[in-house]
Amino acid sequence: MTGLLLAAVVIVRDEAEMLPACLDSLAGVADVIRVHDTGSQDGTPEIAARHGAVVTHGAWTDDFAAARNEAVRGETAEWVLALDADHRVIADPGRLRELLATTRDVLRVEVDDAHHASPYRQFETRLYRPRAVQWSGRVHERLVRPDGTPPPKAKLPADVIQLHHLGHATHADRIRRAERNLALAQRTLDELAAQGPAADRRRIARTLLEIGRDCAAAEHKQQAVDTYETLRELFPQTPEWSQATDGLARILLANGYDKACLVLVEQLRLAGVLPAYCDWLAAQAITQLGDPHLAAEMLAGITDVIDTAGRRSDPSALHEVRTLVNRLRTLTPASG
Repeated sequence: MTGLLLAAVVIVRDEAEMLPACLDSLAGVADVIRVHDTGSQDGTPEIAARHGAVVTHGAWTDDFAAARNEAVRGETAEWVLALDADHRVIADPGRLRELLATTRDVLRVEVDDAHHASPYRQFETRLYRPRAVQWSGRVHERLVRPDGTPPPKAKLPADVIQLHHLGHATHADRIRRAERNLALAQRTLDELAAQGPAADRRRIARTLLEIGRDCAAAEHKQQAVDTYETLRELFPQTPEWSQATDGLARILLANGYDKACLVLVEQLRLAGVLPAYCDWLAAQAITQLGDPHLAAEMLAGITDVIDTAGRRSDPSALHEVRTLVNRLRTLTPASG
């Protein structure tokens, strides 16, 4: 195939339930749809073929980057939209094709992570020119140039293209996914440790952050705390330090260690984290410490909640906390 502008590429394994709606959402968006199967036993490849997708097969090697790179091997389209089966695409095909004339090689797309207990939106690198970059990383993979450096990126407006991420439906599924990711991230850390002083310190920091998040998602709270603390000690004054401190603060908040959470919030303030986000965390801790009046004052100026990773919380989260705080205000005498 030649002269193609956009190929949608989905890597799958046992996604018979999720895949059809993903492929349906691509109608009119991509010139070609490729589904790369890594060992399904539930008829996923046959479903993909019935939907008109080009199906390829490859062995699963415990490496997401390897699977994504194999999936686009020989691709002739100028652009690739990288997807998973639990993504749903909402796009304006005409405007998208116009904007793909950009000089950038990598574009970020807004993703609505509706499956989280606290839904949020974030921008992810999902559109790229396959001749300019490739995937790197066993898990939590990212795009890099041939020399291993990160490419410049641009954001596409959400009214041009947006992805809805459904995620895994059950708690047990989410735990299994987190355990799988944790094992892969730990292997990456072991490989980096084996390199000794020659190891890329930024990759070590990123991998520790991923391990901390995966531990939290798998409900290994103490391991998550220990990992975040290790990162904070080894990599001060880095973006990973801020995100680890944020993750640690939220674990402390969720488990009633409100004063310790407030100490971390002040560290985030000093590090230059958005004041509104610091107020958001602090207000919740202060409420749990019994002062909803002060918490209400802190929440009053917040219009948007954006965390240290750039994830924008659904507005319902702010509304729910404000509602709870205001209810508690009516039951709690004001101090002084």
